[in-house]
Amino acid sequence: MEELNENSEESIDMQEVTDTAFGVVPLGKVIQGEVVTVDDEFVYVNVGTKSDGRVSIDEFDINPEIGSVVEVMLVNRRMIDGMYVFSKRIAEEEKRWLKFIETHKDKSENILGTIKNSVNKGILVDCGGVNAFLPFSHTANIRVGKTNVDNAPIWFKIKGIDEERKTVIISRKEYLEEERERQWNNFVSKYSLGDRVMGRVARFVESGAIIDIEGLKAYVNKNDMSWRKVFKQKKILTIGEEREFVLLNYNREEGKISLGIKQLIEDPWLRIDEKYHVDDVVSGRVVTLTDSGVYIEIEEGIEGFLNSYNISWTKRNVNSRDVFHKGELIDVKVLDINKEEGRISLGYKQLHPNPWDTIEESFGIDSVHRRKIKKIVSFGMFVELMEGIDGLIHISDVSWDGNSQNSLGSYKIGNEVEFKILDIKSEDMKISCGIKQLTKSPWEVIKEKYPAGSVVAGIISGIVPFGLFIKINDDVEGLVHISEVSHRRVDNLAEQYKISQQVSAIILGIDVEKKRLSLSIKEYNQIMEEDEVNKILSDTSPKRVTIGDIIKMKNEV
Repeated sequence: MEELNENSEESIDMQEVTDTAFGVVPLGKVIQGEVVTVDDEFVYVNVGTKSDGRVSIDEFDINPEIGSVVEVMLVNRRMIDGMYVFSKRIAEEEKRWLKFIETHKDKSENILGTIKNSVNKGILVDCGGVNAFLPFSHTANIRVGKTNVDNAPIWFKIKGIDEERKTVIISRKEYLEEERERQWNNFVSKYSLGDRVMGRVARFVESGAIIDIEGLKAYVNKNDMSWRKVFKQKKILTIGEEREFVLLNYNREEGKISLGIKQLIEDPWLRIDEKYHVDDVVSGRVVTLTDSGVYIEIEEGIEGFLNSYNISWTKRNVNSRDVFHKGELIDVKVLDINKEEGRISLGYKQLHPNPWDTIEESFGIDSVHRRKIKKIVSFGMFVELMEGIDGLIHISDVSWDGNSQNSLGSYKIGNEVEFKILDIKSEDMKISCGIKQLTKSPWEVIKEKYPAGSVVAGIISGIVPFGLFIKINDDVEGLVHISEVSHRRVDNLAEQYKISQQVSAIILGIDVEKKRLSLSIKEYNQIMEEDEVNKILSDTSPKRVTIGDIIKMKNEV
């Protein structure tokens, strides 16, 4: 009992000592202390009481001088190594907290903060030395898990402050919503549709560009950048550029603002028909070359289209890049103006005479010429009659021999050939030429040599169900149709005739175009019979000739 009482008395005495030493220095209060000594681990301070306290030297960036005054706070009343522990860092935090509370009394102001790191369910933000908590649901445009690269302060809205727990809840989302509302109020109060506004080009998108205008995002469609039909938007706008736009439309509920650039100047198409007329010759600059033609700017915002078809009279499929180059100034003729659709059709070839209009003056039908072979293809070869105008010698018009596959073998590009003009189609830009037409067709020669009714002799070269093929002189083959073989019915020609058998026939006719020679054995035999009868009648008195004699003569033939 004495031991217990002794301990109890000691405990009471210690409490009294503490109260005496620190009764005027309550926990959680910032006080000033004078530095009395410094060693490798601690800074010892006198706070005006009987006992000194100590502060970890790690809390100082630079060791303090003896006699200097520092602000500290009592951490707890437990003594360590017979001394009480103070903290300079906690004192500074307390001062910052008190200043924060004093500055943000209404607890609903906006505040600048710097992202520190992510924690459970949110992000810690340093707001002037006070750690604030940003819930993930209120991060808005802050990317979770990504630190602020340049460590730049960001504005937030204070959602709440718990002074007892010393916690602050902030929101980026609510700040942006209020800021957006403020910006929209300011925007709507300042501008009306059609007003000119200044904006900064933020970035390009597929169909236009995003513009920053007084904190709000606006959009300029590519169709509203220029009165031109074809252009590159990067030639009109530059990222980061500050420039003027026209306010075309806005929708506060949807948060959309539409801007225009071309509306800064009057639509040049409004008076297009006053300045330009069909058949006018104008100068323009080549701005775009395409597979189908050329876009030519004849004045700012006015572009006409020169179709490839209207580039050359002599070339049907012209590659515009082979004729013009970008930026070139050329003269063109106005072919058509469509004010409603904003289109002008231009012509280039119309400024020059059409050689096809007078082609027959230089290259008449049946005229003969000599030119170099320009190109050889599977179906013939082309000869250049004049610059830009070629003639085609079809493979079938090269030779009379009929072997069209071999007729091109003896010709080479660059060789000069003589030919005849066969046909001209100016509308289609086509000229047909021929080499074989310089000489008579072998069949024309045969027709002259063997007129209809001529008697010819030959050998049978072929027997078919419908007739006999007879080869006569000059290696010409004719056909004796089965109906022209005999007056009598013939069912099987092979029973009466043999290959290589010599026969005579009458020429019925020659078709030069179809290369056909028609023969008749029947006609030949009939003529021969008539000649024989006439001969008998002329040598014998009619009174002495009987029907029997004539029949006998026929049987002998």
